[in-house]
Amino acid sequence: MKYFVKRLTGVLGAAILGLSMVSSSISITAQEMNSDTIQDGNTNLPIEALGASAFDISQAYPEVEQKEDTKEKCVPNNMDRIYTGEDLIVSTAMDAYSSTESQENTDPNNAYLVEHGNVVQGELTKTSEMRWYGFILDKSSKVSIELQTVPEVDGDVYLFELNQDTYELNVIGGSATSGYGINEYCSQILDPGIYYFAVSAYEGNGQFAFAFYATQDMSNEVNDTLSNAAAVGVNSTITGVIDNPYDQDYYTFTLTSPVLMSMTATTGEYEFGFLKVDGSGKIYKISKKEDMYQFDAGTYYFVVRSTDGTYDANSSYSIKLNKIVNIADDPNSFYYMVNEKTKIVFQSDANGGRMYVNGNPIDISYNYKVDASTSAGTQKYDITMSNAPDLRAKIYQNQFMFDDAEQTIYYGMTMPDAVNYIYGSKGVGPTGNALELSLYSTENFYKIHCRCTGAYASNNLYKDLNFVTVFINPDTGKLVDIEHINYFYEYASGSNSISFTRPHSRDTKYYYPYYNGSEPTIW
Repeated sequence: MKYFVKRLTGVLGAAILGLSMVSSSISITAQEMNSDTIQDGNTNLPIEALGASAFDISQAYPEVEQKEDTKEKCVPNNMDRIYTGEDLIVSTAMDAYSSTESQENTDPNNAYLVEHGNVVQGELTKTSEMRWYGFILDKSSKVSIELQTVPEVDGDVYLFELNQDTYELNVIGGSATSGYGINEYCSQILDPGIYYFAVSAYEGNGQFAFAFYATQDMSNEVNDTLSNAAAVGVNSTITGVIDNPYDQDYYTFTLTSPVLMSMTATTGEYEFGFLKVDGSGKIYKISKKEDMYQFDAGTYYFVVRSTDGTYDANSSYSIKLNKIVNIADDPNSFYYMVNEKTKIVFQSDANGGRMYVNGNPIDISYNYKVDASTSAGTQKYDITMSNAPDLRAKIYQNQFMFDDAEQTIYYGMTMPDAVNYIYGSKGVGPTGNALELSLYSTENFYKIHCRCTGAYASNNLYKDLNFVTVFINPDTGKLVDIEHINYFYEYASGSNSISFTRPHSRDTKYYYPYYNGSEPTIW
């Protein structure tokens, strides 16, 4: 096989290869919440409703802008027409590569060799003329060819693989867009081997220029268009490189329900942003200090690209997606307690009502009834708990506080937290991570009616309560155990007990102004 080789290092002017990225960086910033709206100023029971509908989520958290994608100057691997030329076979003479340039490269046997980073200028002198180039890959690579022509040329790029047994050239790709002066962009993952490509004049004649890149950027590639966006998981770390000035990396994921997700993008000087596509939902940044976001259900696309043509094929970017849990699709419940380590998210409205854990409605219903009688005495236990219509959780530090210290201790209400529930002799749910929740209502929803006589008389307790602290199963929203007040653990004689720890309290964070009307500055 005879090759005429040309090491080409020409530099194209801005007028020829001046591809511009006109989109600006997509901003993901936070704003202050309207703390005056949601602050509970009442200090004594009963408390009045705070007006959960006073404002909506867009007033609490800034919506992340999703921008229209910039119109590409060329569509990678677009094929308005296919190669219809003759079957090609190169010479079987395997001459060494030479720098001889005595012949025009209008035949594949006279192809000029190109290497990564070459920028090449040439001329198509007539319609249907083809200018040939070749390259050799010793390892799997992503190959990208950007072609630009003067307005008098409708040019195409066709990519061929050499069959080293038969010396046939088989077309395997390219870019052939109809129209004069339109850029062509071919980008493809190729195995080791010998390849050719031809710059063809479908119509017209005149000058052209192309840039050639061969890199090992193959993760998620080729994802250089929205339609070829790489599907990624919502619990993954994405790494990639921008390996040439025209490289744009698109990604996509789909959510079937709203979620809370932490997301960090380390992209250096490259642009990162979400793109507005039909079917996508809204994104809200729920913390001004952390990269925590609420995503509606929908399909999302985002892109990483250079805005000025600069790139570094040896420097990678990373995007970390960490889905915490699904959340309830309730537009009023956007006050969040999040514990990432336990994967527990509690949400409520501004009153602490309309409560959910991991998207499950809170259900504290409980019923324990025993009617026993022996010669030693009687034991009648009727302990019930119901979901009161105005049931609400303590979500502010100044909620349910009292001037009387003993009363405060008696109520013993805590902020939402994640606990490790180890054991409860009267528990009704599983052990493991659980949501701790203090609840209050204007009506008595928790009734402890225990009447005992004889030897059991000391176990008498008759109370109608409008408060309780409970453990909730995050997977179902249902009751696990009653922490306080619990008749069996705190009043009745016997061997009943409860055991739990708080190993993750430092990781419990409140993404709303829970303290003095502002989001905490230190966790």
